[in-house]
Amino acid sequence: MKKSVCFLVFICGFLVVHAQTNVRIFGQDTSYAAVNIEFLRYSDQITNTEVVLNKCTVADDGSFNIQFQMEETTFVFAYIGIYKVHLYATPESSYKIILPQRQDKEPQDFLNPYFSPVIVHLATENFYEDELNMQIRMFNDAFLPYYNKHIMAIREKDDFEQLDKDIARMEKPFSSSGNDFFNNYRKYRYGLLRHLAYQQKSKSISDEYFKDQPILINNPAYMELFNRVYDNYFQHFSRTAEGKDLGNIISSQKLIELRKLLAHDEVLGKEELLDMVILKGIYDEFYDDNYSRRALLEILNTFINENRNPELTEVAVSIRKKTTRLLSGFEPPEFELYNGDSNLVNLKDFRGKYVYLNFCSCFSYTCLNEFKFLSTLYEKHKDRLEIVTILVDNDEDVINSFLERSNYKWMFLHYGHQSSIIRDYDIRAFPIYYLIDPEGKLALSPAPSPAEDFEARFFSLLRARGEL
Repeated sequence: MKKSVCFLVFICGFLVVHAQTNVRIFGQDTSYAAVNIEFLRYSDQITNTEVVLNKCTVADDGSFNIQFQMEETTFVFAYIGIYKVHLYATPESSYKIILPQRQDKEPQDFLNPYFSPVIVHLATENFYEDELNMQIRMFNDAFLPYYNKHIMAIREKDDFEQLDKDIARMEKPFSSSGNDFFNNYRKYRYGLLRHLAYQQKSKSISDEYFKDQPILINNPAYMELFNRVYDNYFQHFSRTAEGKDLGNIISSQKLIELRKLLAHDEVLGKEELLDMVILKGIYDEFYDDNYSRRALLEILNTFINENRNPELTEVAVSIRKKTTRLLSGFEPPEFELYNGDSNLVNLKDFRGKYVYLNFCSCFSYTCLNEFKFLSTLYEKHKDRLEIVTILVDNDEDVINSFLERSNYKWMFLHYGHQSSIIRDYDIRAFPIYYLIDPEGKLALSPAPSPAEDFEARFFSLLRARGEL
């Protein structure tokens, strides 16, 4: 077996599912030569689940060209070095972007759960004055000083009359815009400002900005205000006279009864808003101990099976994936990574065997020490147990040297082809282990390390399943 890890060079623009592409992002910057660029969108802005649109590797001359399909104006973004760059992509549009000055992450940044990227709204060379990104950039430049001003005033007492004047002043240069997305973006930014300044409480904000209003699930300004106004809604509603039975209704696992109960809250208005609030409530409550997770999941499954609204169904699916991705009994996040022979390996390739999955670094003393135990486990149980180590080091030479020197027999993969796997598996320290069963579901999450009682736990699991 070759002891080397290589990186796939993508051919830009040919990885989309649809036969046609209607958004193009391109440019040229020689300082980014050989850098992978991957543009994403959020499946929804309750869970902020990231979905890959397309990706490419910048050519030696610095050129890049990424294309994807988009049905409506959407916030798209990419992680490039220390930056999170973004723009608002409109169907049937091309954007010649100007990348920020290249600055790569330091090795320690990759696994720092508190690393915060520098946010950059991408500039374009082929812009025009009324282009959406130009309008939003100009508006945000005007909005931010007023936002900071009134946030500071919250500590004392805001001048609400002055706030109205400031909003009117901000609005004047943009009031003639004919772009519906931009008009709504400004509307909900003003709503956020009013809400944060306590001029309007959640009920009045809900009445004015959400009740009987269109659901704008792809507008970040709408969703930011929505998430603030309906934050922990179940907890607040349960304290009202109408909401005293909320716990019993959730325990009954009946979505129809939950809808009937929440309909007593007049601020929710239309059925779509009520359903959005239900989804937000389920997501907020899942990791607290107020309600049964099983009951919340059953209500969520009923919502998904109804499929009454495709957009909200997608949100519900994202919530289910996000909340169950690392729970025992559920399928873990998928991955497709390169092994030492430069072959792509998919998690599904291991169906039919138990998988002892671990994340490690060649620089971690604990990882290197536990590899000795993994080697023993592999030799004893390789017919039944597949060991898969995902290396998260960035120095290819170090990885190659380690693999050549160690001569370990089990599967080693490199995370570089799908760096999002670090977030997907919530990796915050090394090593960490998971046991996946032959059906592809998590059996132990997290699993004990090989130096602890993994083998005993594994035998106990096999006996419980009648496999030993």
